[in-house]
Amino acid sequence: MDNELLERGLIYSVGTNDGKVFERIVYKGTRNIMGKNIMCFETENKESVSINPSYFSYTVEDGGSFPMPEDFTNKQGDS
Repeated sequence: MDNELLERGLIYSVGTNDGKVFERIVYKGTRNIMGKNIMCFETENKESVSINPSYFSYTVEDGGSFPMPEDFTNKQGDS
């Protein structure tokens, strides 16, 4: 039985209980660190974001599919 709250490979906006919001990050799964499952994400710049579930407040699924390169281009034109 799969007990994961989030689905791997999908894009989410994630909020933590201190008010920080990580927008459009890809859920990669969980990893066990010192006996605690830590939620692992990746940004559009391939940076890792790890969130302790104790500080996790909410997620909003964004689009329901893995992002394509064109998803990360500046849609308002080059600055």
